[in-house]
Amino acid sequence: MRRRLAFLGAAALVTAGCGGSAAKHAHGAAPAVPWTAAKPPQLGTRTPAPVACRASDLSVPAPVKFVPRFQGGIALVTLRNTGSRACRLTGRPQVRFVATRGPQQVEKAVPPTPTEFPDATYPQSSLLALQPGESAALTITWDNWCERLIKGKPHLPPSAIRITLPGGRGSVAADYNAVAECVDPTQPSIVGVSRFQPALVPDGRPWTSAYFRAEIPDQPVHARRGGVLRFRVVLTNISHTRADFARCPAYEQQLVPRGALEVFELNCTATHALAPGKSVAFAMRVDVPKSSPLGANGLFWELDPFGAQGPEVHARVTITR
Repeated sequence: MRRRLAFLGAAALVTAGCGGSAAKHAHGAAPAVPWTAAKPPQLGTRTPAPVACRASDLSVPAPVKFVPRFQGGIALVTLRNTGSRACRLTGRPQVRFVATRGPQQVEKAVPPTPTEFPDATYPQSSLLALQPGESAALTITWDNWCERLIKGKPHLPPSAIRITLPGGRGSVAADYNAVAECVDPTQPSIVGVSRFQPALVPDGRPWTSAYFRAEIPDQPVHARRGGVLRFRVVLTNISHTRADFARCPAYEQQLVPRGALEVFELNCTATHALAPGKSVAFAMRVDVPKSSPLGANGLFWELDPFGAQGPEVHARVTITR
């Protein structure tokens, strides 16, 4: 994944509300461009493809990389459509480690890897129409590999991972980087497999050559549980280049710790080109989960997540009943 930003608690965001009071003084009276629910084209809902993906349509472009998880490992596996047509890739595959000898392998269902700010994935409907060149993902966990050692025979780890598609549509083999520890020789090896999940949207070119500063004024911003958090983001052109909103950028936001990652498109039709040194305020809104903790929460916001990946700004949020 491109990068991860973990929520470390609201106290860590106190210093992240950069320029809040200054922004309030400078832009408090400025009208904001209205919010819209428009989604970027990358996240549009897709019409299902007429055929299901077969193993011959897919490849694993790189060795599966397990990272430590408890006493075993976890990996997010990429499967790319190398065929010539769109296809459906849904359900939960079977996964086995190919070995001439080794413990019994028991498979279990595990949840997909969750998306965390600032990573954004294609919509769930992308799995119904995986385009040529596009990828989907699969989460695999691996615990307790206790090989049966035979005197005089060399140690032989599994030669590959075999991913078998549902419905008898063939299997794909992949290399991998590490073997799970032997924790209990009396127990089988446990292989966790998730359903197929959308892949991250790949990075593209920035929407403009200009540079911006982003501020969220009037911090802390306030909202109620189960309500809507309304706030403004002020973008200031800090470059020597005029910024044209003809190529409209996306933005992403997340209320933490309980909110979902949301991606929208700026309301570019209601704004204008921005000269160097000038600012424009955009009205924003975020749905507040009923399970959000009362009191201090955090808000992450980033412009152009599929291109320049910035600027990024954090804000302090107070949630009430």
